[in-house]
Amino acid sequence: MNGKNKIPILHLEDNKADSNLVQKLLEDSSIRYDYTNATSLRQGIEIAQQRNIAVILLELNLSDSTGFKTLTNFLEQGPFLPIIVITGTNNEIIGNQSVKAGAQDFLVKGQFDGKLLGRAIRYAIQRHGAQQKLETTARNLSVSEKRYIQAQSLAHFGNFEMDIVNNEMHWTEEIFKILGLHLNSIKPSLTDYINFVHSDDKKIVEEFFEEIARTGTQGSIEHKIVQDDHSIKHVALSAKLFYDEIAEKVLLVGGLQDITERKVSEQLIIEKNINTKASKIKEEALMNMSFHIRTPLASVVNLVYLLEKSRLNTQQKEFLDGLKTSVDDLSIMVNNLLNFSMLVTDQVEIQEEEFKIKEFLQSIKKVVQIKADNAKLKLEFNILKGLPSTIFSDSIKITQILYNLMDSAIKNTNEKEGLVINALIQKDDQGSASFIFHITDANTVLSPDKLKKFEESEKLLEVYSEEFDDEQQQEFLSIAMVTKLTKILDGLFKIESDSANGTTYQVEIPVKVGQSTKISHGDAPDVPIKILLVEDHFLNQIATKRVLTTWSDLVQVDIAENGLIGAQKQKEFGYDIILMDIQMPVMNGIDSAKKIRTFSQVPIIALTANASKQEADRCISVGINDYLGKPFKPTDLYAKIMTMLVGVEA
Repeated sequence: MNGKNKIPILHLEDNKADSNLVQKLLEDSSIRYDYTNATSLRQGIEIAQQRNIAVILLELNLSDSTGFKTLTNFLEQGPFLPIIVITGTNNEIIGNQSVKAGAQDFLVKGQFDGKLLGRAIRYAIQRHGAQQKLETTARNLSVSEKRYIQAQSLAHFGNFEMDIVNNEMHWTEEIFKILGLHLNSIKPSLTDYINFVHSDDKKIVEEFFEEIARTGTQGSIEHKIVQDDHSIKHVALSAKLFYDEIAEKVLLVGGLQDITERKVSEQLIIEKNINTKASKIKEEALMNMSFHIRTPLASVVNLVYLLEKSRLNTQQKEFLDGLKTSVDDLSIMVNNLLNFSMLVTDQVEIQEEEFKIKEFLQSIKKVVQIKADNAKLKLEFNILKGLPSTIFSDSIKITQILYNLMDSAIKNTNEKEGLVINALIQKDDQGSASFIFHITDANTVLSPDKLKKFEESEKLLEVYSEEFDDEQQQEFLSIAMVTKLTKILDGLFKIESDSANGTTYQVEIPVKVGQSTKISHGDAPDVPIKILLVEDHFLNQIATKRVLTTWSDLVQVDIAENGLIGAQKQKEFGYDIILMDIQMPVMNGIDSAKKIRTFSQVPIIALTANASKQEADRCISVGINDYLGKPFKPTDLYAKIMTMLVGVEA
C-alpha cells in the first residue's frame, strides 16, 4: 500500500496477532496509510530516526522495555513525533499519565475499532502539528523578548505600567538598573519612583504624573535622579494613559531612558563651543595686538635705518648701535610673546624663507651679548667657518629658539666664568644640512630633578600642569618654548649634564642651503622705477618712502592712504610696482589687490603686521605676488622689489 498522500505509521508491537489486528483495523479506518511494524523499542527508535514517520502506535510492553518506561525512553531517545499509546490494561490512570508525559492519545486493546483508530491517528497528527507551531511561536517570542530586553539594555531604556487607582507600578528590568536596584528587589509604586528623583525636580515630576492622569494626554520630560551611592543621572520620562480591555482598568504606561551620556556630551559640546569662541576671541586679540605692536615697530626699524645712513659723530653711532640692538631685542620679545600664545593653542605654522646666515647670527650675537652683560657673565660666541651665504628656514622661530635657550642657560649657570656658544652649518654625505647651536657651561652641573623637569617642561604649554608651581613655571618656560619650537621645525634638542663636562645645550635644525644669486640685498635699480606705497599709518608713510628714496635716486614713490585710492592711482598713472599694506580703512589691501587685478598685472608686494601663513595664503590667493611681514629690514624690502622687477631669486 505504497503511494503518495499516505500516512506513514510505525507500530511498536512484539505480538504478531495484535499487529495483524491493528493492520485489519487500519483497513477499516478510511485513511490511506503505510504500515511498518517494529518488535522492540530499540528497533522502533531506529526506524523512526531513519524513515519519514507521521505517527507512532506504541505498545507499552515490549521485549526490551515494559510499562510506562517504554514511553519515557522513546520520548528521550526517539524523534519528536505524535505518539498514541496502545495498552492491554483497562486503566485510565496509565493513559492519562501517558498523555501528560507527552503522548497525544491512548487506546485500550479490545475497546476501539477501525473508525476510532483512524480518528485518533488524524487528531494526534493535527494536535502534534499545532503543538509544534505553538512551541515554535513560543521560541520566537522568547527570542524576540530577549532581543527586546537586550535592545532596552543597549539603549538604557525601560518600560513601566502604573495603576492610576492605587499608584502601584510594574517596572521592566532596565528601570531597576537605571535606578541602581536589583531586579524585583522592591514592589514598586509611584512613591518609590519619586523618592529617586532629585530634590530640584521632584515637583515637576509629581505634576507631570498628575497632568497625564488628569488630561489623558501623552507627554515627556527630562529630569535628574539620585542613586543610593549619591551619583546623579539624567533620565527622559514619557507616559500616556492606556485602557486594558482584558483587565478592564486604566493604566498609565510609559518609558524611562538613561540619557546621562547624551547630557554629558551636550555639556562637552557647549564647553567646546565656549572654548572655541574664547580661542577665536584670543586669536583675534593676538592678531590685533600684533598689528598694533608691529606697525609702530616697523616705523622704528625704518627710522633707525635712515639714522644709520645719516652723518653721525662717534658718540651718536654708539647710541645708534645700542638702539638697533634694543630694537632687535624688542622684536624678539614681541615674537616670543605671540609665539607663546600660539603654541598653547597649537596654531603655530612654519614660514620658511631664505636669509643670510652670517648676518642673522651677528644680529643674534649682539642681542645675546646684552643679556650676558646684564647678568655680568662672560660670553664666548663663535660663528664657525664654512657657513653658506644663505639658508632656507623659519628665521623667526630659530631666533626664538636661540633667544630662549640662551635665556635658560644664563638663568641656570652657577658660575660667572661664562658660557661658550658655537654656531655652525653641518652637511652630511647625502647633501642634507643642519643648523647646530651649541652652548657649553663647563662649571655647572644640573641636578637629576632639574633635568627631569626640563624634559617635562613642554607641559607648561598645556592649559594646566600640576607638575610645576608658579616659580618653576617661570624657570622652565624658556626650555618649554625651545622644545616645542624645535619639534615644529623637525629638529632635535637635548641637554646633558655631568660632573666631568658640566652642562651642554644643543639644538639641531634641518635647513636647506641657498644657491648663490646674481642680485644681493644691496643692489639698486639702474633704471627709473615708480613705486606706489599704499599705507595708512602716517609714520610708516614717511619712513618707508624715505627708505626707498634713499636707496636710489632713480626711485620715485607716491603714497595712497587706503586701498581704494591705491586702485584709482594705479588705473590713472600706472606704476612699476605696488607696496600694499593689508589693514587699512575704506578699503583693505586684499580688496584693493582684487580690484587692481581686474585691469592690471602690476607686481604687488604685501606689507603686513599680521605675520602668519594664513595671511600669506590669503594674499597669494587674490593675486598678490609676494609678502613681507612687519617689521622688516630695508635690505629685505630692496631684495623683494628687485626680485619682482628683475625676475631672479634674491
